[in-house]
Amino acid sequence: MKFSRRILGAALLLLSLPAAAAAATPAANVTLLTGRGTASSAESGIRTLAKGDAVYSGEVIHSSANSYVDLKFSDGGYFLLRPNSRFHVVDFANHSGTVDTPAPEPKPATPPAPAAPPAAAAPTPVAPLAVAQQDTQSGVSRAFFSLLKGGFRSISGAIGKINHDDYQVTTPVATIGIRGTDYLVVICDATCATDPQIAAVLPPGINPLGGIVATVYAHSIVVTDAGGTVTLLEGQYLLVLPDGTNILLPLEPHFLQADPTPNPATCAG
Repeated sequence: MKFSRRILGAALLLLSLPAAAAAATPAANVTLLTGRGTASSAESGIRTLAKGDAVYSGEVIHSSANSYVDLKFSDGGYFLLRPNSRFHVVDFANHSGTVDTPAPEPKPATPPAPAAPPAAAAPTPVAPLAVAQQDTQSGVSRAFFSLLKGGFRSISGAIGKINHDDYQVTTPVATIGIRGTDYLVVICDATCATDPQIAAVLPPGINPLGGIVATVYAHSIVVTDAGGTVTLLEGQYLLVLPDGTNILLPLEPHFLQADPTPNPATCAG
């Protein structure tokens, strides 16, 4: 009898672990996976992802070589991870309920002027982006992420559209805020560092490795780093160096032309 009770107790303990995991509300689902992707956390370890799998707040998502992972979040937002990327869902909670992808916001009547060459460019200063407090109070929607390696293209969802402080993406050198946006951020690796468009604007003796390249496909983002805060508009390309220097690029870097990142809202297979 004692032996049976021990077995029963152990079985109940094992059953309670997946039940606890299942009780958590998914932050996102995998809508596309080419190659291999994983999700990991201190609590659950590492698990291999498949299309349709849920992703939870607190997990780190990794895309392997030649692999893309497309995540659709419950507020209608998307993150498409480029190959060899690591992306942390730091704190995500959607208390407004699952929604469809929001309709694009109206574009301004007059499109922004093209970016001037770096020597004459003067990024638009705005008020510093407030760092939202990551409270866990019930009913507060929030979307906080961190890009650890690689890059992504994102279409923002409902969170952050009204209160911009509810949404934030950190990178090794800068913080990204949104204004209702389709945008891309890539951490500069060896391919980026040797790109002719990058090399042409680098100050003497400066290595861009570990910096970021960002661009906007619709609307705008704000980029806050050691050098201040920059508003990046549609069609502009920004290089943020590790020391906080911000440089507007006159043209799209070649490495992004050679390896374009598709629209995450339309590429799901």
